Amino acid sequence: MRALVPGKGDAMHLNSLFAGRYHRRFLTVSAALVAIGLTTATAEELPKMDVSREAVDDLAQAQAPHFLPGSITAEMDQATSAVGTGWAGYNGATDTPVFSSTAEVWLVPRFSLLAGFGTTPQPGKVSARAQGGARLLVLDQRHHGVNAGVGFLYRQDRFANEEGMLEWSAMVSRHFGATLVLANLVYAQDGEGDDREGEIRLVGMQDLKRGFHVGLDNRLRKSLGSSDPHRAQHANPVFEFNAGPMLAYTISRWSFMMEAGISGQKVDQLRTGTLVLGGVGASF
Repeated sequence: MRALVPGKGDAMHLNSLFAGRYHRRFLTVSAALVAIGLTTATAEELPKMDVSREAVDDLAQAQAPHFLPGSITAEMDQATSAVGTGWAGYNGATDTPVFSSTAEVWLVPRFSLLAGFGTTPQPGKVSARAQGGARLLVLDQRHHGVNAGVGFLYRQDRFANEEGMLEWSAMVSRHFGATLVLANLVYAQDGEGDDREGEIRLVGMQDLKRGFHVGLDNRLRKSLGSSDPHRAQHANPVFEFNAGPMLAYTISRWSFMMEAGISGQKVDQLRTGTLVLGGVGASF
């Protein structure tokens, strides 16, 4: 008897179903672990803190990189077990409001889980979709001269109509006195592997003491190629960027941030506009 061989369409359908179930289970487990970690972190009694001006400035400098919008830091702060951050604002390039929220919990000193949500990047559309992933810190500046790590993130806010996007990132940062330089290098693809993107992010922050920080945030994301014949129909951007100054103020375990600058996005043609963001974060 002649064996039945599934066609390409059947295989892609089965692969899509499998990927969707896997992603939903992954996000469910990640969210549960984050909730457990946050409960544990807030329930534990905090050790007695050094409240001198130098200690407060050092704590603020260590915490500030954890609250940057959309970037994964390579910083390792021994005094922090969990971080929660929320951002909201307006992107003139897409003429839409933007918002995001992320929680990160360290299971062990160098390994953490992340979960949250972000808005989709399609022009004229606003939809919040889930994100979830993990971060592993490999090097720290005190012992190796530089902070470095790797991360993985599953994002439903990108390629939302194609089961989301998988992102692998490399993070590097280094302190030069009161100045922090941070870089993210990202490779991303959809579940079928026929849409690929790359991103680079460069951030510089200057600690002004007394909890204040100023900096520059720069991001560039570009399509690395696509063999998907339906990409144009989904209005997924092929080029994005944003650049601008930011200001942060950290007091105790809380940080308040503002960022303003220029943003751009190309789907069929390049559109630019003003990007304005405000955020709040807390560490435990």
